[in-house]
Amino acid sequence: MINEKVKQWFPTHIERQLRFHEHETSGGELLPHQLYKERMDRALAEIDKQGYDAYIVYGDCYRMSNIRWLVDYRTIDGVYPQPELLYLVPGRDPVFFLPMSEIPSAHKASAMNLMGGDIREIRADWEPFLKERAQKDKPKKIGISGYRYMDLEFYPPMLRAFGEDTLKQAMIIEQLKSVKTEAEVNLMRRAARVSDAAIETLMEVLRLNEGITEREANSLCYAAMFAKGGTSIAYDTMIQAGDNTDVLFRHPTDRPIRRGELVMMDYGIRVNGYSSDNARTIVYGNCSKEQRTLMEACSRVYEAGLGEIKAGMTGIEADAVLRRLFKAEGVEQYLVAPSEGRTGAHATGMDPEEDIPEIGNMIENVLEENQTFAYELSLIVPGLGGVRTEDQVVVRKGGLEPFHTFNRFLYVE
Repeated sequence: MINEKVKQWFPTHIERQLRFHEHETSGGELLPHQLYKERMDRALAEIDKQGYDAYIVYGDCYRMSNIRWLVDYRTIDGVYPQPELLYLVPGRDPVFFLPMSEIPSAHKASAMNLMGGDIREIRADWEPFLKERAQKDKPKKIGISGYRYMDLEFYPPMLRAFGEDTLKQAMIIEQLKSVKTEAEVNLMRRAARVSDAAIETLMEVLRLNEGITEREANSLCYAAMFAKGGTSIAYDTMIQAGDNTDVLFRHPTDRPIRRGELVMMDYGIRVNGYSSDNARTIVYGNCSKEQRTLMEACSRVYEAGLGEIKAGMTGIEADAVLRRLFKAEGVEQYLVAPSEGRTGAHATGMDPEEDIPEIGNMIENVLEENQTFAYELSLIVPGLGGVRTEDQVVVRKGGLEPFHTFNRFLYVE
């Protein structure tokens, strides 16, 4: 339950976040539409270089970065599916497919007006368009970006028009967008500063209000991030306390948060189209020595890895660095991989999770300078609890540069 101390403190806290939003001007700029035209030209040149006759890019409101990186448009979140597709051919203007309800907005808001402005209805026009292109162009090799999450309804028309042997899984857009400009890095830094409001809020709420529930604390953290300048949700923020930290991810519950527990929060926010993605673990009150050691070991490895992981390493080599550091701490056996083959990172940018690069013992991608990813480390000890440390970083020649300066060793008495 939210007590009177928090009710009295919170309005002043929100006012401070609003003042930050009002006076913060650096790193929040919008990217000019001309940049998207330049990106499209680069993408078409690479598609041609790799020998594709055509290229299909899929996105939706949740995994929109491949599309938005090219034409600066994201469909609206909602219950009704709002997918989007781009059909690209070297030497031609792109054709953009959207639900009818989105087309007027796309004409006004997207960068398509610099690229011919050909925007069509996705369900009525997709199959007839593909059949026409198959008859006129007779493409022999068509790449697909976003194939891992493409809606099934759009794939059968592609098979009927072109045949299975013509369609190839590809990662051209994912690779191009993985390397960020300094303007994009500044936007991500801005999102990082805004997301700091979440962990600041949680720490103060815990000081003032033992017994507040995970769900109540989560709502207050969202409010603070939006007051500080957040423009939309990046992903579901999670607050997990006590025995709820025994699993990697869990939605906040009505469980009260008590002193003597580990409290883990994974949190992020979007600012002007770019996402932040962070995690911290708080030692709350008189926790056990083992719980404190677990959080401190995770944070020490994290900070050591910032200097050792750098451009030119493969994901496998970076994973070996982390495992060596965890082994030296005596906790390697508790390292938890969020997905098969991936232990230490997932790409990030416009979407909180993108495709390239990753770190893991089966990940062969090479870390390139100016790629960005969420550098994430989690340890779980059954019966004791779990901890996570995570921030976004940009890959540099000499190591990883974090966008976040918030302390990684957190204690609330």
